[in-house]
Amino acid sequence: MLKRLISGLLLLAIVALPVVVSAQDGPEGKWWHNPGVSRRLKLSDEEKAQLDSKFVESRRRMIKLKGRVEQEQLELQSLIERNNLDERAAKDQFRRLEKARGRLSDERFEFLMQSRKVLGNERFQEIKNMYRQKQRQKRQADDDRYRKGKRKNSDRSRTEP
Repeated sequence: MLKRLISGLLLLAIVALPVVVSAQDGPEGKWWHNPGVSRRLKLSDEEKAQLDSKFVESRRRMIKLKGRVEQEQLELQSLIERNNLDERAAKDQFRRLEKARGRLSDERFEFLMQSRKVLGNERFQEIKNMYRQKQRQKRQADDDRYRKGKRKNSDRSRTEP
């Protein structure tokens, strides 16, 4: 039982980490429709339409690629949870999973490159700076919440007998 729990947790860590990391790579969704971003980058309606079109094309491909990643994850989980572990098969399946993840990452990067072509270098650098600033603000807010929570816990421990 403990072996299955550990295997499950290990698999969860292997499977979930890249998803979390990739979600933090850049602005999510249709950032070009955000009025502040659109105004700051001086995006034309034509550029927004180009980004919309490229986004839809990319999303279609990503949906298929994500499905493939999920299939490979399921196969790996199935192999790891068997009573008699076949290490070679598990390693081969892990490689297939990583290859599927790589294809998904390639598609994300392709959309990034297509966006860069629409924006040009100067505005692309501007949006990168906007994203970095937003990330710094988020980290600062997280740090502030952590410190505030730590002080509350510290105050409680001093007042409790």
